[in-house]
This record gives sequence, C-alpha cells and structure tokens, in this order.
Amino acid sequence: MLFKAHTAMKPDNQYKKGSAMLTTHILKREMHLLAVLCIVAVLALSACAGSNTAARSPTPTPTSAAIKAHAILKHMPTGSAELQWDARSKTLMVKFSVIGLISNSTHPTEIDSGSCNHEGKVLYPLHNIHVGISGSATVISIVQNVEQGIPATGWNLSIHNGPQLASADEALAISCSDVSNTSLAHTLEVNMNTSPGKDQSASGMALLTLSGETLTVKLTMSGLEPNSAHAFHIHSGSCLDQGIVLYPLPDVMADASGKVNLTTVIDAVSSIPSSGWYVNVHYSTDLSTKTGQDGLVCGNIIPG
Repeated sequence: MLFKAHTAMKPDNQYKKGSAMLTTHILKREMHLLAVLCIVAVLALSACAGSNTAARSPTPTPTSAAIKAHAILKHMPTGSAELQWDARSKTLMVKFSVIGLISNSTHPTEIDSGSCNHEGKVLYPLHNIHVGISGSATVISIVQNVEQGIPATGWNLSIHNGPQLASADEALAISCSDVSNTSLAHTLEVNMNTSPGKDQSASGMALLTLSGETLTVKLTMSGLEPNSAHAFHIHSGSCLDQGIVLYPLPDVMADASGKVNLTTVIDAVSSIPSSGWYVNVHYSTDLSTKTGQDGLVCGNIIPG
C-alpha cells in the first residue's frame, strides 16, 4: 500500500516541479527583455542628448565694433576782407577777419598791384595780423591819400606767412584775393582765398578707426610741393579754436607728384570724442619758428 501510494504521487510532483521551472524560465526571459529595453532606452536618450548638443550653436562672445571718424582737410587760413573808401577824406579802411592761423603768430598784410597769380609792386602796406591763442584774428588798417577809390581791377590783397618778409618762406602769401569792383562801389567785401604759392593748394582727408585701444589714422593728400616734408598732428580743440597737440604723428612726405598716402597706428587710445579733436598738417617739419608751424590744412574730426 505504501509503495502504490508513493507511485501515485510521483506524477503530481513532477508536474509541480515542471511548472516551477517553466515559471522561472519565463521570469528570466522577461527580466532579460526588460534589461535589453532599458539599455536601448538609455542609448536612445544618449543619442538624443548628443544630437541636441550638436545642434545648439555656442553663444558668441560680445565684441565691440570699431569706431570710425574722419576729417576733411582744407586750406588754412580762411576768412574775408572788407574795404570802405571815404570819398571826402580820401581814406581807405581795410578789415581782415581770418581763422585757421597758428596760435600767437604774426602775419604781414598788404595791397599789391596786379593779381594773385601775377603780383606787382606793393601799393599799400597794411597792419600786421597778430593772432591770439585760438588762431583767429581781426585787424583794421586805415590808409590815407587813396585818391581814386577802389578800382575795378588791378589790386590784390595778401596775407603773408611771416612773421617778417625777410625770407622766401616768410614772404610766402598764405592767403590772397583779387579785387573785382566793376560797379566802382565805395564798399566791397572779398573772400580770402587760397594763394598760388608753394603748398597752398593742398587738401586731403584723414580717416580714423579705433579698434579696442588701437587708433589707426590714414592720411591722403594732394597739392603739396613734390618731395616736401610736413609735420602732422592731432590737436585738441577745433580749426576755429585751436588747442594743444594730443598726438604727434609721423612726418608727411609728399611723393614726386605732391601726393601723400600715409597710415600710422597709435596705441592706448580709449575713445574718439564726438567733437574736440582736429587734424593739422604744417608748412614744415621745423616747428621751432612760426614760419614752419603755419597750418597748411586743417580739419575737424567728426564721427562716421
């Protein structure tokens, strides 16, 4: 009886053992599948993260744009002269009003016969122009015994480099104007123009670019005496109200055609002001005399 009972229970035990093994096998497969899915998910997330990182552009480092300015260089001095003749007293009043001369300089003036291009003899020496610190001046001269008044043609007014008339450089006319009075008026005003003398037709432009604290100055000029040399500065103030030298620059050297193309660099410049700077190119590199200091051209520095 015991042997039969034991034999009858064996299939049931085998069934239970088989079921347990099947269950364990299924659980292992499910766990393996879950692990694979987790690995796939991690890889997918990593790929997405990598893709997003690659697509995102780096934030650019802010940089300051270069600051630009320029100066148009025109002949100096400039101004006007007023003539008034009194028919009764036979006196002639001549009034010069001029800007752009060198500070504290002296300039002989006169009425000559002929024209600016073909000057004749001196007819009437006039008072010297004595310039103040700003570079501007006004002077009035009274001439006696002018019998015929202001003629229709045949006079010219000139301002000389000075301070005397002893040398060719001193006697150089730095501004001149022909008198034209076809109506024989007793009062006449004329503009003081560029004279035909040495270097007096010069003109040009200065371009300034500030990048960081490095200032680049590019100078172009024409109309200079061929192969001539000239001092070149950036000043404080303006052409109308001159100031001190801020930046001495390399001398300007004209080529055989009287032209200049010069680029120079200045370090440790923090800014270019919207006003208060000007460029001056001088008659000579010898600045020990007012004759050499004469400002050939001047231009106020403005933004842009």
